[in-house]
Amino acid sequence: MKLKINKPKTRPIQIEPWFFRYLNEGELKVVSAILAHADIRNRQENSFPSNRTIAFYCGFGLLKENTKTHKTYLQLTKKEKEEFDKKRTKNAIQQVKNIKRALENKGVLKREYSGFKGKTIVYMTLDLEWKKEQFLKDYDEYFNDIEHKDNLDEKAQIEKELETIQNLYKKGDISKENMSKRLIDLSRRLKDIEEPEIPLDDVTKVADFYMNSKDIQNKISNDEIKNKDAYRNSIIKSIKNNEFKNANKLYKALEKEEQENILIALTEYYLNDKNDLPFANKIYYFKRIRLEDNVFIARYKTKDNKFIKEVAIKNSEISYQLNNPITYTQKTRELLENYSKNEIKLIDKYKKKKE
Repeated sequence: MKLKINKPKTRPIQIEPWFFRYLNEGELKVVSAILAHADIRNRQENSFPSNRTIAFYCGFGLLKENTKTHKTYLQLTKKEKEEFDKKRTKNAIQQVKNIKRALENKGVLKREYSGFKGKTIVYMTLDLEWKKEQFLKDYDEYFNDIEHKDNLDEKAQIEKELETIQNLYKKGDISKENMSKRLIDLSRRLKDIEEPEIPLDDVTKVADFYMNSKDIQNKISNDEIKNKDAYRNSIIKSIKNNEFKNANKLYKALEKEEQENILIALTEYYLNDKNDLPFANKIYYFKRIRLEDNVFIARYKTKDNKFIKEVAIKNSEISYQLNNPITYTQKTRELLENYSKNEIKLIDKYKKKKE
């Protein structure tokens, strides 16, 4: 059986890092065995190893010394050992077959047929770029997102980033999605816009916020906007291109609305479920919620207003009462995602004050 290998042009044959993320131990062993045998055969005809050879490379069916099975094996007769070895080899080969089938189902191994009936040649293609694009996309932040240094001017930063993107593209170590995103970011910076840019993840949220405004809803009702979806898409496109007037004002208004809605939701929850707080032989009654160091604080007072008690709202309550962080804009999303850490920091801050 012949073998073809799809591999990155800039790298020697090896187990690519994305394989460790998506393959189990047995599958990794079989891939390694195929590659090792291919190197021995110089990747020529008949370089795809037999199931028995793969089992040998992988160490399937080997007897480990001082194990119970090994001790039992030593006590067998010569004939019994021969039968045992046959069965062991058969099981190892079957294990290889099962793993190869799994690799074919996943798309790492691909079976191709060439030739005519009676003279068919089978090619097993081992694709070393399998899952590469997904890996770069899933784990991109670990090696592709580079922070700009403050001591470089904007022009130098842009030149350096462009050079980095070119190098990553030549090596094939950047996903198409990440490259597109970074080029768009560079394009925006080249326009030398003074106002802060709206994060790409929040563009759609700003567009929907605008679409739900009273003015736009009236236009839709009066049939002034005939194709709502097309209009929305045009808004999204113009925001992405920094061509939408007052986009940043809309963004700030959306952030403010999110904060207000969160306070309203938490206030309603405390009024209904946590209105009174027994403490030190007194009953405290809920008054309001405020935000301190990115932690929501519930304020309580006694009926005579002589005593005040403040309690940090727990992350578990926040998670239960509010929407998933992904539904909010970046500022609010980061607040919710880092809430537990901020809660600990605030507690430590008050502990130090007491000391």
